[in-house]
Amino acid sequence: MLRVIILFFTLVQSYLLIAQAPEQRTFSATIIAGFNASQIDGDETAGYRKLGLNVGARADILFAKKWQAGFEILFSQQGAQSQLIKGIPRNYYCHLNYIEVPLLIHFKDWEIVNEKNQTYHRFHFGVGASYNRLMGGKVLNNGILEFEGNQLFDLGNFRKNHVMLMADINFYFTRNWGINLRYERAPMNIKTDTYFNPHMIVFRGLFTL
Repeated sequence: MLRVIILFFTLVQSYLLIAQAPEQRTFSATIIAGFNASQIDGDETAGYRKLGLNVGARADILFAKKWQAGFEILFSQQGAQSQLIKGIPRNYYCHLNYIEVPLLIHFKDWEIVNEKNQTYHRFHFGVGASYNRLMGGKVLNNGILEFEGNQLFDLGNFRKNHVMLMADINFYFTRNWGINLRYERAPMNIKTDTYFNPHMIVFRGLFTL
């Protein structure tokens, strides 16, 4: 389903881009691929050790020369894990799959003119929030399965929905290619019965059509 959404999203945005002259483009679409390094306060582990995918697409609308608003549709793997010691079962492992929909406003600076006489901005500084929908996951405690579920069955004491606040910076090497560094933190617990507060650092590659 996620692949279908992203494909439809990309085709629509590509049509919008083709229909506009380069110097008049109001809309843009970006393909995103990277990873999350995450942890959860309240799980008695520390360190951004849990790596997971962060892939999807973004649509932006330019509403002033240096300001744009955008939203993303992402598949985002989050969670936490303790340090792995060879020969010993991991003390704690939490893997959670989400569909994430961030909404952001970006301020752009350092205008560049490339060899095709096209303009773009090197830096995009963004703030916003994201809606997260839990699709499933797994929790292991001292090698014992504590939880495993998905949205069609049992999500245990995990909340189906939560919000993350975020700030990020994008650096574009060219008009099309860039990298993104983002920090996200939930202003709420993602369990219904205990303190369990996630945060993560996100690193991604960007290709803007």
